[in-house]
Amino acid sequence: MSPELLHLLRQQIRTSGPLRFDTFMDTVLYSDPHGYYRHNVPGADSDYRTAPSLTPWFGKLVARDLKSAWKALGPPEEFTVAEVGAGNADLAASVVSAATGPFAAALRWIFVEPIEFVASLQKGRLGSLDRFSWVERLEDLAPLTGVILANEVLDNFGFRIFKIGEFGPMEVRVGATRTALQEVLTPLDADGEAMVGPALKHLEEGDRVEVRTGVEAWVAQAARALHRGSLLVVDYGDVEPEIWTKRPSGSMVTYRQGRLGLDPFSDLGSTDITAHVNFSELARAAERAGMQVCPLRTQREWLESLRLGKVIEEFRQSEAIARFEGRHGDWVGLVAERSRVETLAGRGGLGDYLVFKAVN
Repeated sequence: MSPELLHLLRQQIRTSGPLRFDTFMDTVLYSDPHGYYRHNVPGADSDYRTAPSLTPWFGKLVARDLKSAWKALGPPEEFTVAEVGAGNADLAASVVSAATGPFAAALRWIFVEPIEFVASLQKGRLGSLDRFSWVERLEDLAPLTGVILANEVLDNFGFRIFKIGEFGPMEVRVGATRTALQEVLTPLDADGEAMVGPALKHLEEGDRVEVRTGVEAWVAQAARALHRGSLLVVDYGDVEPEIWTKRPSGSMVTYRQGRLGLDPFSDLGSTDITAHVNFSELARAAERAGMQVCPLRTQREWLESLRLGKVIEEFRQSEAIARFEGRHGDWVGLVAERSRVETLAGRGGLGDYLVFKAVN
């Protein structure tokens, strides 16, 4: 528990009254210097692993998708990937190592990273290669030809929480007692009524729902930053109305040291807070920004279209040869890596993530 964060939150509550949950999230996740993401970077040594940090084969397969996008655009002499929330730069490192020939010569990579600590880790890993550059915000991007990519980013966008009470919907805000933070139910403001409205006919008394703020503006800015190309978002989530009906208690969870939790008020600054992404909301935002939305796919379907099955079969063949030749250590390593590759498409896990694409 960060006493500095708790003190800051208490000050905010004394000044403004109970906090909207997205405001609470912004404080505990991003405030400098004690917010969670000011000293935690997603990846192998963090509270959770993302697909790029699980195995470099995720990046190698994504490289195939990006090469196809490059070809579909001309191909252009310069093809830029702007990655939002890149963490330890595992994806960029794997994609660039897999790129060859004219595609490699055309490939440029921009990290959209507002946190200096994280950007410095990325720079330290990747060195000073000319193909890499950094900006703090999408707004800082010059219009590019290529792809804006966000892998497991939108799930950490701030959201407001609503609960259906005995007399209708209320907003769940964050208040404080003398000893702790707690949930406080407050009447809806006009924005809250509009946000929760589409879900109401699918909810019953006692149900909860999260609605993200900031998605519309983020997608609009991504569309402005794309001269030609696509927005590619990979994350866990669902579409309407299933995102509400499958999870009547809401989908908000916390992560700390690899363990799931439900209490966002414990271990402030040391706990991640997340919820499922509403891909129907994301699609509406892209359409309003003038983009053409492609059909949703699961990560499993997407990677299979990039010949994941062939990769797995090649691992099996290499395992058989290593075992036949008595190279036990090599065989064990190959089996372990194949298991990680298969996890990328696993049911009930990463394979069920959704892949969203919108074209400008």
